[in-house]
Amino acid sequence: MADNKEGGAKKSGVKEGGVETISRFTRRAMIFIGLASLVAILLYFAAQLLDVLLLVFAGVLVAVSIDGAVRLCQCYLPLSRQWALSLALALIGLLSFGLWALVGPRMAEQIPQLLQQLPQAFQQLLALMRDLPGIETALNEVEEPAQLLGQPLIDRFTGFFSTTFGAIASFFLILLIGFYLVLSPAKYVSNMVMLCPPAHRERMQQVLCMQGRALRLWLLSRLVSMAFVGLCIGIGLAFLGVPMAGALGLIAGLFTFIPYLGPIIGAIPTVLIALLESPELALYAVVLYFVVETLESNLVMPLAAKGMVRLPPAYTVVVQLAGAAVAGVAGVILSTPLAVVAVVAVQALYINDVLGDEIEVLGGRKEE
Repeated sequence: MADNKEGGAKKSGVKEGGVETISRFTRRAMIFIGLASLVAILLYFAAQLLDVLLLVFAGVLVAVSIDGAVRLCQCYLPLSRQWALSLALALIGLLSFGLWALVGPRMAEQIPQLLQQLPQAFQQLLALMRDLPGIETALNEVEEPAQLLGQPLIDRFTGFFSTTFGAIASFFLILLIGFYLVLSPAKYVSNMVMLCPPAHRERMQQVLCMQGRALRLWLLSRLVSMAFVGLCIGIGLAFLGVPMAGALGLIAGLFTFIPYLGPIIGAIPTVLIALLESPELALYAVVLYFVVETLESNLVMPLAAKGMVRLPPAYTVVVQLAGAAVAGVAGVILSTPLAVVAVVAVQALYINDVLGDEIEVLGGRKEE
């Protein structure tokens, strides 16, 4: 009788253990499904709000830039953050006003003229291409080749510069977001840190600080490159006698913000405008761009930008192509700083913390 009871208890225990195992498996499966569903929902809304997120990130870049000026003021002057922020904003405003007073009227005159002449220059480029061996035959196989090749590219290129209302609205929204962020950055950082478990909040704050420093250094490297390329191209084109040299130099400097691909894109308007004068002048313009970019990459940045953040060329180009596929022009412009943020997070949180390898985080020092 006792044996029967003992056997029944064993069977009951096995049954209860099996139920407990099934219940544990079901609970884990439900948790996994819930997390996967949450990630899918977040990715869906992120895709729908991609333009807004990129706009916010552009505002973050503005805030990081102003914060860098604030830190620079505090390094040389015994000021509180509020007074340093006021001084930095005043200096930025005076510098912007001075630059506009110096080159603004000339740019306002040259840029509309440049936009009017670009379609004509592109048509002339197509005409010259027809004289090359094999090009005329290839174009004859396409119905209305000039309309198919020329006009869509012209519309896209000029449309990028002509959507003034949307560009101005986005520009002021970015400035507004950056201004509000830089007023109290510690508040926004603490709100992000609160999303992490308490045991990881200190580490999360360290990583955010490292990302901010890396972005400041990257923006400083871009500013050095933009100033050098813009001035050299503008002066060189004026010396060569290319029309609207100031506007073309400005465009070259602005496109230098995009590493590697930007200078190539920025050279296109110069070559087209020079081509209206003569093919020889266009060739000289290409040589000028090659010389300036070579000096910038091999002399200016190594000497004047020691310690600044630069990503490997192949990695940068791949990231830019991915950004173009996902978000178009805005993706190309913001893909590199986004990559800087991602690299810092991977190096600090995965390589240092998970793998245990001590490496120098991008833009920072080797962690102890």
